[in-house]
Amino acid sequence: METGPVLVDHRERGSAIPEALVAAGLHVELTDLPVGDYVLGPGLAVERKGPSDLGASIRDGRIFDQAERLQSAFPQAVLMIEGEPRYIAEDAWRGAVCRLVEDGFTVLHSLDAEDSAAWLVRLAKRARRAAPTVRSEGPRRAPRHPSAQAEVMLSIVPGISPTMARSLLAEYGSLAALAEAAPHGLRGHPGIGKVRASRLAEALHGDYVAPADREAEPERSVRGTRPLRRWVLSTPDDAVDPESFSRRAIALRALRGAPAGSQLVDSLTGEVVAEPS
Repeated sequence: METGPVLVDHRERGSAIPEALVAAGLHVELTDLPVGDYVLGPGLAVERKGPSDLGASIRDGRIFDQAERLQSAFPQAVLMIEGEPRYIAEDAWRGAVCRLVEDGFTVLHSLDAEDSAAWLVRLAKRARRAAPTVRSEGPRRAPRHPSAQAEVMLSIVPGISPTMARSLLAEYGSLAALAEAAPHGLRGHPGIGKVRASRLAEALHGDYVAPADREAEPERSVRGTRPLRRWVLSTPDDAVDPESFSRRAIALRALRGAPAGSQLVDSLTGEVVAEPS
């Protein structure tokens, strides 16, 4: 089956994850994503938080805004926590993560960038089995059975997948009963937190607003572009300019033939990562 690419936000190009996705045989496309860091398949997006970024985004409340916008745009929204969070108390970050889980957000914890890549490869390959990531054009045939129509109507609400729609209808019996229970009565349903319950209530009870009178969707603030990571091979000979490589594997191969005393340095951290063995 033909599928669309894995979409990767351009700010992630400095990590090793896009290369790992390509090495796994996935078609990767760098782009400027309005929300999230990775779009892995139809309706599945991931926001990756490193050890420092998680603490900063919790302290300024940015993480909850990102989570809400990600859930608004994708039925399946995943937060990937990478490594052990730094510069924030353990109770603070664990409490924030619990709040996200209560709101129906899926949270994964990876050991490091390599482990994150392994998770993303697995998620992307599973997502690819379902349908293409590109939006298909043309009219779709509406389901004929009233229950199927109710499922479709519910699954249009951001954060409500077709599976969740079926689960809600199976428990409450009808859209009318679901509307009567929204929002507070829905909070006990598995996977329905405050955010999803309020969205359902808005969709089922909100007054109709004509397109011309609707507020524009908020845009994602643009973060500064991350500097590219390079691997710099320096030698003891000051007359020879250091070589720079975009891929660590190639730099390590070059290091094997370098003279004694050479070093391979991470351009972002200044850390010496390898020396000739």
